[in-house]
Amino acid sequence: MAPYWVQTQSKAMQTYVLLLEVQEDFKKALIENVALFQLDCDQFCQDYQTKGPMEEGLSPREASDRLEAFQSQFDTLWRKHNSYSVGEDLFGLPHTDQSEVESIKKELNLLQRLYKLYNDVIDSVDGYHRMLWKSIDIEEISNELMEYQNRCRKLPKGLKEWQAFQDLKKVIDDFSDICPILELMSNKAMKQRHWQRIETITKYKYNLEKPGFALRDLMEAPLLVNKEDIEDVCISAMKEKDIEAKLKGVVMEWSTQELEFLTFKNRGELLLRGDTTADTVSQVEDSLMILGSLLSNRYNAPFKKQIQKWVQDLSNTNEILERWLLVQNLWVYLEAVFVGGDIAKQLPKEAKRFYRIDKTWQKIMQRAHDQTSVVSCCVGDDFLKQTLPNLQEQLELCQKSLTGYLEKKRLLFPRFFFVSDPSLLEILGQASDSHTIQAHLLSIFENVASVKFDPGDYNKIVAVISKEGEVVSLDRAVRAEGSVEIWLMQLLTTAKESLNSIIRNGYHIITDTSFDMLEFIKKHQAQVGILGKNLHMYILTFCK
Repeated sequence: MAPYWVQTQSKAMQTYVLLLEVQEDFKKALIENVALFQLDCDQFCQDYQTKGPMEEGLSPREASDRLEAFQSQFDTLWRKHNSYSVGEDLFGLPHTDQSEVESIKKELNLLQRLYKLYNDVIDSVDGYHRMLWKSIDIEEISNELMEYQNRCRKLPKGLKEWQAFQDLKKVIDDFSDICPILELMSNKAMKQRHWQRIETITKYKYNLEKPGFALRDLMEAPLLVNKEDIEDVCISAMKEKDIEAKLKGVVMEWSTQELEFLTFKNRGELLLRGDTTADTVSQVEDSLMILGSLLSNRYNAPFKKQIQKWVQDLSNTNEILERWLLVQNLWVYLEAVFVGGDIAKQLPKEAKRFYRIDKTWQKIMQRAHDQTSVVSCCVGDDFLKQTLPNLQEQLELCQKSLTGYLEKKRLLFPRFFFVSDPSLLEILGQASDSHTIQAHLLSIFENVASVKFDPGDYNKIVAVISKEGEVVSLDRAVRAEGSVEIWLMQLLTTAKESLNSIIRNGYHIITDTSFDMLEFIKKHQAQVGILGKNLHMYILTFCK
């Protein structure tokens, strides 16, 4: 180990001696090179001040190009500066004053930040202009511009006085100002008619269908100058789109609405289903409210005629459906009277009229089955509009005649005033079968629940029976034949006479000396028994 250490020390000493011999030569060469470097620096500084990127009158693009060139020169000088500074430190020489170069270095750093942002913005804006209009995303552009604005605000305060910064800010602000207009113009609501209005405003022809139509083609027109007018057109387009959507909703709804039917007796589907038809009427009214709001909207011009047509169609549909249900109710009511009943024989003129009505009603319902769409059926032609009012008029004439007929019957037998029209119609309509009166007796007579017919004679009434089962035999039988009001009046008269006979007979019994009260009450109807009891008490009290 010792010999190696001795050799190392010896070699180090030889090297030291050699360095002392060449030191002066290196030092001299360094001083000469520094002097030449200083001249280069001076020349660079002079050129920078006179021909650098800060020269007045330069465009931002030209200034950016000069910045790149001077930055390349400066990088070379700065590498030499660092090398010579190390040499000066090595030989203990004072550092050469490079304050101007260092100042330029700071300025170049600031300019690099500014022009980096400037070039990014310019490249982006150029890219925006090349974008195809049909695929442009204005929201993405707006977000990117907002990011550039944030970067501008973060630049050093000193940069904001430079022209390049002013130019940069103007580019960003100008494009940001036009973005709201572009966003409105790119809305899917814009139709050809809206573009034609914009062309009239800007006095510029757009060929939107041209392949490769880009944003730059659009921005050749004076958009900002006509900003407010263009905004009005675009807002109109969006409002019109809303109107169109609501109108389509109404049209779609009524393209699927169909009539529903019910079977009537054994005659087939001759009735509109009442609940669903009522719902349909309600839906018609809702749709008319929507159409009314659209009709009052000032942006409805492109759809006004269509809206007006649907208002008219649905108004007519509503009127027809309501009249249809009214006619249906009348027809059902009178059908029970004039089809298969005894009343038709008593009102032959009205029965004939109803026969014609019935044929027309069947025709209406058959036509409805052929065309089940609500609107098409109601307003596809004028058939229902013309037929239903006439049918209603004819039915009302039948009803009026029927009302007069019932009034006559009630005058002949006033107890018919105690029953409703439907019940009276049922009585009169089934008059050929005397036994059907049983169901209505309680409504006509007080506490007469039924009548007793002679087992051997179908139409011969021999007694009346109360709810309690008490029987009043008639003094003479009543023939339940002919007009029901006539034999019911005979029944009423005979029942009164028979009851009077029972009371008269009871009077003779209670005046007999052998009168037995319990036996009397047991054998007589309760009404007669109570009357006899009270009369007996009167005789005992006042006639002795």
